[in-house]
Amino acid sequence: MKAEQILPADTRAVLDAQKSDIFSTFHCIQIGKVEKVTKAEQTVEVTLQIRRPAQDGTSAAIPLLVDVPYFVLQGGKSYIDMPIAVGDYCIVLFNDRDIDTWWSTANMADPATTRKHDLSDGIAIVGINPKTSPLPMDGTFVRILGTSGPGAEKEAARKGDAVASTAVEAAAFWAWVVTVSSVLNSLVPGSVPSVPSSLTGKITGGSSEVKIG
Repeated sequence: MKAEQILPADTRAVLDAQKSDIFSTFHCIQIGKVEKVTKAEQTVEVTLQIRRPAQDGTSAAIPLLVDVPYFVLQGGKSYIDMPIAVGDYCIVLFNDRDIDTWWSTANMADPATTRKHDLSDGIAIVGINPKTSPLPMDGTFVRILGTSGPGAEKEAARKGDAVASTAVEAAAFWAWVVTVSSVLNSLVPGSVPSVPSSLTGKITGGSSEVKIG
């Protein structure tokens, strides 16, 4: 039997109104836009991008979120430092309970208030884009881009990769080699073999902190 066949119409209306009221203040995930970045505290101020509808058909912007911790990809004291900037879009996840005590002390504790899925307990994950401004990615290789943008990236060198030096790439070095060769040959003719046009070799060392496969 359906609920509408059991409950009187006025009771259903009350329950529906209560359900709408509960969900109007129940926050799970929202799209936000960064308005301010505080690097020292690793927090951002965020404007949520979906307005809050009202029962009368109107809508209103949700108040600015302040002191929102932002997610940093990290582990074992290593991390990726991204230049988060005003205008970046993010996903804000609203915690089940009040996170103030943990955020302030890093200690496990009871929630300081009875808040649940509240606007005060959001965490921002920066890095989502609307359809109107996708990143210029083609998916053909792995790359990490800085603020210089596409076209400025270089291929990463690894231990064992071949290297080469030519007169065009290191003109001062090759000019010195030619000069020294000429001086030695003027003193002892034929003592120095012909100067090569380039040198080749391999990278013999690499970073112990970064490995690219």
